[in-house]
Amino acid sequence: MTAQFRTLARLPPPPALLALICLAMCPVRAVADEPSANPTTIAFPEGGTIRMSLNVGAMEVVGVEEQRITVSWRSSRSKDERGVKVKLTRSGANAATLVVDGPGNRVRYRIEVPRQSNVAIRMQAGELDIHGLLGDVDADLMAGELDLRVAEPSRYRTVRASVTFGEITAKPWHFDTGGMWRSFATKGSGEYELRARVLAGQLTLRAE
Repeated sequence: MTAQFRTLARLPPPPALLALICLAMCPVRAVADEPSANPTTIAFPEGGTIRMSLNVGAMEVVGVEEQRITVSWRSSRSKDERGVKVKLTRSGANAATLVVDGPGNRVRYRIEVPRQSNVAIRMQAGELDIHGLLGDVDADLMAGELDLRVAEPSRYRTVRASVTFGEITAKPWHFDTGGMWRSFATKGSGEYELRARVLAGQLTLRAE
């Protein structure tokens, strides 16, 4: 597959960058106060679209063979586990919305979705690990580390990745750079679209 890479020129850091990073590290309370069941699960068919709004923590989003969405979490402190709030809803036959909120970065989450799913993820801060998916992926992380394990490069129609401040490593496409305002893009003949963006931190694309 022919690939065309581009890297944006180094620019002076924007004055609001530090403020945005600090904002990303602050939890956003967006879920009702009632306790959530651990795990929380709903039936969901493959081939659908799942939109996620995730707060702070260590999040693993993984594709599985079951036709369901399941959110589970663990922490060394039971108080933290009880403080997690999850809102998981279906919106039509092939769409779902997930909102996850919790007590800072002390909790590890596992979000299981059907392997053939399209996902759109917006996360505030922490570690975001995405793998096992066959579908479109659109992921935004404001601050932290985004690790995305991908299918064969030939299966993607478009790939776009960027960091405002940090590093991009994309070994399947032989790309590695760091600094301010870095990005790359490539096109192919595959069926999936991939977009990943980190405001401040590390973005890694690697093979499954």
